[in-house]
Amino acid sequence: MGEPLLTVRDLDKRYPHADGDVEVLQACELELAPCETVAVMGPSGSGKSTLLNVLGALDAPDAGSLLYEGRTLDLEDRKQAMLWRRDVVGFVFQFHFLLPDFTARENLLLPVRARGIVTEGHKRRADALLAALELTGRAAHRPAELSGGQAQRVAVARAFMNSPRLLLADEPFGNLDRGISDRLGEMLFELCRREQVAMVLVTHDPDLARRADRILHLEHGRLVPATAAGAPR
Repeated sequence: MGEPLLTVRDLDKRYPHADGDVEVLQACELELAPCETVAVMGPSGSGKSTLLNVLGALDAPDAGSLLYEGRTLDLEDRKQAMLWRRDVVGFVFQFHFLLPDFTARENLLLPVRARGIVTEGHKRRADALLAALELTGRAAHRPAELSGGQAQRVAVARAFMNSPRLLLADEPFGNLDRGISDRLGEMLFELCRREQVAMVLVTHDPDLARRADRILHLEHGRLVPATAAGAPR
């Protein structure tokens, strides 16, 4: 076994409340191997989105540590957190968050613009990702001209644009019909394999979860294997 891509140790996260702090994550631990896919399930309000927000440096933990390839990350350092999000992590949310005035292709190129100049190579990569998600004919269309499933496919392609090592997906197809969701799930996992990207996927969909290498449940603030928590639900 080589070095884990990501190691989470004793992660705590709580939110203040008038009646006392609400503990969402409690001594939460995770090891993720390079290219491994992990599905996280659990009831609504159990902290699944909070976990992804902490892993993606969108929120800071109250205790614990994150290690990337054995090196501790200081995600309270704004610069290090920005570089982590820009260079290592890709995000797919339940809503696509595409910019309405930009075409599908232009939306894909936005993460590149954050790094500097867009090259012809970047444009070719954007076109290749659109092709992989069967969107070549929609490259020049704006979000309002796309179906819900097409817009979400553009969001998936955008998440891969900067060649991340880690993808964080939060109920990425939760708003879509079953048939569309199944097809997009197949595309998502195929892209992870092709691009050699590890993924932590939050989902309520047991069929989507079963595509992952492992299924974990978030219960009482901790991640436990599906075999210990019961069947996917």
